[in-house]
Amino acid sequence: MLLLHWDKAINNETLKMGAFDISKRDQAIKRLESRRKSGELGFMDVSLSREKTAQIKETVSYIQKHGKDFIVLGIGGSSLGGKTMISALTNKFSNKGTKVTFIDNVDPDYFFELLNVLDLSSTVFNVISKSGSTAETMAQFLVIYKMLCDKLGKKEAVSRIILTTDPEKGALRPLVRSMGFNSFEVPQNIGGRFSVLTDVGLLPAAVAGIDIEGLVKGAQDIVKTGLNNNIDENSVLKYSLIKHNHYIKGRTCSVIMPYSTKLADFSAWYVQLWAESLGKKGLGQTPIPATGATDQHSQLQLFMEGPKDKFITFIGIEKTSTPVELPKFDVDVEAFSYLSGHTMHELIRAEMLSTEKALSENGVPSVRIEIPELDAYHLGALFMFFEMAVALTGEFLEINAFDQPGVELSKKYTYKMMGRKGY
Repeated sequence: MLLLHWDKAINNETLKMGAFDISKRDQAIKRLESRRKSGELGFMDVSLSREKTAQIKETVSYIQKHGKDFIVLGIGGSSLGGKTMISALTNKFSNKGTKVTFIDNVDPDYFFELLNVLDLSSTVFNVISKSGSTAETMAQFLVIYKMLCDKLGKKEAVSRIILTTDPEKGALRPLVRSMGFNSFEVPQNIGGRFSVLTDVGLLPAAVAGIDIEGLVKGAQDIVKTGLNNNIDENSVLKYSLIKHNHYIKGRTCSVIMPYSTKLADFSAWYVQLWAESLGKKGLGQTPIPATGATDQHSQLQLFMEGPKDKFITFIGIEKTSTPVELPKFDVDVEAFSYLSGHTMHELIRAEMLSTEKALSENGVPSVRIEIPELDAYHLGALFMFFEMAVALTGEFLEINAFDQPGVELSKKYTYKMMGRKGY
């Protein structure tokens, strides 16, 4: 499963207690479990029923039959998780199968660069908005629907757009009933940034050929121990306590640094999860995305010798299917000949472990999370690990990790500036 390693700056006494006593810790776990049992928090109960699996498989068959391209229109939690799955578990350089692309902004230049090269007759779109009022996504929807109607006719346009939205409410659900759009659901008790293992992320993943059963199983196995108050058996609790104890000691920036280019989008997903969940009431860690070893050559100088406000989370992959051997060169060059006989996998792990050691010696605390390999099961486990960790941290800080009032205020101002009635 997931293995945690922490540097020598974090001793067992700090881990178990620190400035946070055991009774408060246990109360936080009980509050979270109570909210789950009440049905308020659905993200810990993700599953794949036979009916849901059949619906996804049937839709994937339709998409693969009619589309060389599958375009996902959504923003924030409606795109970051799915995008992470695609980049982590598929070959971005391959031209085989249906290509899955995420368009998560209303930058007109970028949007029309895509539209100008798409063959609409072989493209299927997935519009994701729980409320149906997400301004950016609805703007994209209006453009796409009009273009499809003009080229293919209204009936065919409807068949080429899949709506993923609230199962009962919102602005899009009536369109499903009245116009016949194929639809999937965003569960009412799961917020956008926690929705990666619902229809929001699983449908695009399935289109790309990813093992969605494995994703869900990995997440479910994390949940089994994630609310256990025995710290020796609960890696989520252990990680959350370590971060919380360092946060209250001034480590207000949380760096996420997977040593894998294929997990670079996971860092972006984490940033939304950590920022939007915990940035309230003057509290919260500022999340910083990084990728190893790339950012050793950009951000590491700041982490090492900048303000002592950083806490680093490394993510390592123990085994890869493509280690890539480093051959000998024709001439013995001291500057790089030492690399011969090793593999790229050895090198990137050495980079990670060396960076971890150097930071520790410079007084920068870190935790390293290791997964045996990058596959659907372990990616699902990573998603749930951090979702549960942020929920637990919210309880430690006594804030609601599941709302986003600051984001809502910005939305209201946008509605007013664009002329929406009532704003």
